[in-house]
Amino acid sequence: MTEGERWTEQLLAELRAAGYRPRAWGRLLSDSRTRAAVTRARRQREHRQALALAAAGLLAWGTVMLAGHPLAAVAGASWWLLLALMLDWHLGMLESADGDRVEGLGIANVICVGRAGLAPALVIASPPILAGLLVAAGISDAVDGPIARARRQQTRLGHWLDGSADGLVLGAAAIGAAHAQLLPWWATALVLGRHGLQWLVIAAAYFARAQAPPRHGFVSGRLPGLVLFAGLLLALLQVPGAAALVAAGAVGALATLGLTIVRSQRLHPT
Repeated sequence: MTEGERWTEQLLAELRAAGYRPRAWGRLLSDSRTRAAVTRARRQREHRQALALAAAGLLAWGTVMLAGHPLAAVAGASWWLLLALMLDWHLGMLESADGDRVEGLGIANVICVGRAGLAPALVIASPPILAGLLVAAGISDAVDGPIARARRQQTRLGHWLDGSADGLVLGAAAIGAAHAQLLPWWATALVLGRHGLQWLVIAAAYFARAQAPPRHGFVSGRLPGLVLFAGLLLALLQVPGAAALVAAGAVGALATLGLTIVRSQRLHPT
């Protein structure tokens, strides 16, 4: 267990012992803000990189503004600033599974943030552009892991960023496809429910057990995820039967989540 994980579990244990009262939540947020400020002061290089990433994203959404889409630009820029704030807040998670400090944000993490930043564009883009963005997101998902391993920049932050970015991309793409009337809303609801339930389970595990979900016992959802991705892409290309593929991927992912919960309970009973 890394130093950051120990600190998190201690904070969660205090929250649990206080009965999750409002004052305890306030203390948790205050302690988190203080720790983030201390980490930011110690990791000035990574802080500057986060600021540069924020500026680059704002510049990109500024071009959308100049192209005559002010509402989309404001929504996208706001979302990007939120991501940049989240990244700057969690610089302490730039550590390996062994607790070793990793220098710099890392190319893989920047790719993950960029993928997550596509979410607003995926919701409003026309089907051809949405399909292109989805393919670009898929390629980025395929390359960020090997890049992190090759550069020895695998971090706790990257682990959480990767999964979160995937959920945001697939959920936003499903909404965009439904908005374009290329995917039924029931299929979109399955996609959103699949990822929403996953995040809910993770949050519940954190707060109920006062510790991070165990890493052992995890059942990979990569195959259902690929099926879901393919279904969304085919829906945007208006291929018949794509909705069934999307539903199969979402249901398959829910099944792997259920298996993960069962295996986790057997390996780590409460």
